[in-house]
Amino acid sequence: MTTANWNQSAMQSQSQSSRRAPTTNWLGYVPAPGARDEVFDPNAEVHPHWQGFLDSLDQLGLPELTRRWEEAQHLIRENGVTYNVYGDPRGMERPWQLDPVPLLISPEDAKSLEAGLIQRGRLLEALGQDLYGPQRCLSEGYLPPEIVFPNPAFLRSCHGIRWPENRRLHLYAANIGRSADGGFCVLGDRTQAPSGAGYALENRLVLSRVLPDAFRDCRVQRLAFFFRTLQDTLRTIAPHNRDNPRIVLLTPGPYNETYFEHAYLARYLGYTLVEGGDLTVRDNRVFLKVLGALQPVDVVLRRLDDDFCDPLELRPDSFLGVPGLVQAVHAGNVAVANALGTGLLETPALLAFLPGLCQFLLGEELRLASVPTWWCGEPRARDHVLSHLCDMVIKPALASIRLEPIFGDELTREQRDELAARIRISPQDFVGEQRLRLSTAPVLVGDQLQPRHLVLRTYLAAHEDSFVMMPGGLTRVSASADTMVVSMQRGGGSKDTWMLSEGPVPQLTLLGPGGVPLERTRGGSGLASRVAANLHWLRRYVGRAEGL
Repeated sequence: MTTANWNQSAMQSQSQSSRRAPTTNWLGYVPAPGARDEVFDPNAEVHPHWQGFLDSLDQLGLPELTRRWEEAQHLIRENGVTYNVYGDPRGMERPWQLDPVPLLISPEDAKSLEAGLIQRGRLLEALGQDLYGPQRCLSEGYLPPEIVFPNPAFLRSCHGIRWPENRRLHLYAANIGRSADGGFCVLGDRTQAPSGAGYALENRLVLSRVLPDAFRDCRVQRLAFFFRTLQDTLRTIAPHNRDNPRIVLLTPGPYNETYFEHAYLARYLGYTLVEGGDLTVRDNRVFLKVLGALQPVDVVLRRLDDDFCDPLELRPDSFLGVPGLVQAVHAGNVAVANALGTGLLETPALLAFLPGLCQFLLGEELRLASVPTWWCGEPRARDHVLSHLCDMVIKPALASIRLEPIFGDELTREQRDELAARIRISPQDFVGEQRLRLSTAPVLVGDQLQPRHLVLRTYLAAHEDSFVMMPGGLTRVSASADTMVVSMQRGGGSKDTWMLSEGPVPQLTLLGPGGVPLERTRGGSGLASRVAANLHWLRRYVGRAEGL
């Protein structure tokens, strides 16, 4: 079978807004009409950067691909890669959903994304410094106070804190979609505790074993340099012991949906995985409780939302945080990544004001646009949203408002009238986003390829006064071709993301060499006392089981 089989198509005349859909002979893949496809261009030709990958699949053949993918799924189960979908009967045992066909991004698109995302990271960093500092954006009218002061994500107890290296964003993520015209736009920002980087790494390790020849021939950029940069950044923000700081990864615990990733990243980066009860604050210093001692902690890489981090200063009913953490940060004795309060930058209503803020704070035009967004608290924006309600996705203006996204074109006339009345009553609580027809990519379903809509989440790590972009990311796909809701909690899956290089790819890895036995010690100096107690009782129960 040659690559030309992918290009054979039966064209049908459609409206100018829809695209031609080729019918291929390879696993019957037919791109969805009306959306941009990542493999085929509007003329039903394969995009050049996909050609080598498709040639590799042709040489591999479907039986061999199926066999390798069965081994990969077994590997995912054996490694315990899970994602907890709330309400799923498998609970914490639900295997991670990974597709064997990666998303390929051309070198030109990768460079464009990198430039736009680095600027966006600098903008959000500057905005966070201003909102928790002089607040010139508010006083000079570039941002309405209604978006900040009533917002629960604005932590007053963190105002005026001087953070190490004057950085608040150490790890930043953006959800990115591609529209029908081929352009990228940001659907949302993740600034307080971005998730998914560990899953992106696990996807890469699995897929590079399944398709090693294609991975090598396509010149896929490696991820290790990004994680090395993150390690260096966390080391430089340590207020003490910068040569060898104690860094911990703070997790909500095993019942969190992404707990596997927390444990995986802690092991990969070489950090101690801790829960809130493993830490204590004494004399404005954070300590790790280990057997017979307290060990000072210099940096906390958190996976907790802002308000759960300290029950004394923030959310009093939180059992997940560390009492006194905010005071220790005020005293300059511990660094928290990302900084407490950065959840404010995830506020959906901010997307409507980022172009003006970019001009004000950076003196630059915003390179990577957000999905067109209108905050209904402004009369003109509210009128625009109400007059185009059928084309809008209605979302809460603040992340604290509980409201599932509402798609205007899926509502009846009576439902739209009811929604319009709610918007008129409290317009400041709503934003309207232009509905985006997300691009599609092939997903293996059974023995066929089917199109699914996708959203790419990629990551930036702070580096000196700028950022370094992960040359990859976590691509999530919709559960079916009929929906553009891309959510792992709603049955979606994931893909590895291959950002291609124009030249040779540097070889760098943070993994240990294969075949070298692990060093076994009895020191336990970095073992939290809670974990030691659990291991003690595990030994007791194993002994009882052997006796029975």
